[in-house]
Amino acid sequence: MAQKSSQKGSDMMPLGHKHADHEYIVARQERYIEVWRSGSPDELMEFMDPDELHYSNYGTEKEGLSHSAFKDLFARNKTDLHDVDIRTRSLHGHKHFTAWEWVVTCKAGLGPNGEVLKKEEAPPKRMMGCTLMWWNKNDKIIRQHEYAQVKDI
Repeated sequence: MAQKSSQKGSDMMPLGHKHADHEYIVARQERYIEVWRSGSPDELMEFMDPDELHYSNYGTEKEGLSHSAFKDLFARNKTDLHDVDIRTRSLHGHKHFTAWEWVVTCKAGLGPNGEVLKKEEAPPKRMMGCTLMWWNKNDKIIRQHEYAQVKDI
């Protein structure tokens, strides 16, 4: 699965006041994006607290998933996407809470009826969304809420 890098630099600069933790949360988020892009469920789950994770994606009506359920969901979704490009629009917060606004473009590997599509047949999509992340003192995600809208390109 070919994937492109997230833009770095000005796109992660806060609007208005720059919080004292900004450099820290930008570096952590860049690591998170790189691991997400790699497609490795095991590596992504290292960011998540194995006992306390509560994951919800309100766009797909998945709510309150545990660590293992989220890992399974991520593994299934990553195989259904081609040519993924992740762009950060903004990142705000502090060490224990972040709001990450993003745009993902990709080709969806599943058709409207669930049929598997070849990469060449897959229609391009654009997802725009915001991820809210609550982090514990061990720098693990304990709660993650995804809000997104998917559009045809």
